Amino acid sequence: MSRIAKMILVLIVLLIGLIFHLKNNQIIELNYYLGAIELSLSLLVVLVLCLGACLGILASLPNIIRLKTKQMQLQRHIENSEKEINNLRVLPVKD
Repeated sequence: MSRIAKMILVLIVLLIGLIFHLKNNQIIELNYYLGAIELSLSLLVVLVLCLGACLGILASLPNIIRLKTKQMQLQRHIENSEKEINNLRVLPVKD
């Protein structure tokens, strides 16, 4: 994607977020175990979305680490195979 298209996409997302905030700027009280806090509804939604994204990334980390390890092993195997092929190419052929 070009840089201009990315900038337009970011601006559209920011504009939608601003419209969401202007339509949902009511103050609500969030009660949790240790106390309560007053926040605007739109801020709370953004915080919950960010928390959900972080938890999703955290939940997928074991799979990502496993796949990266497998990728490195396969890359080493490819490099060793290429070295072996190059060594076989320089050997003289005996008839």
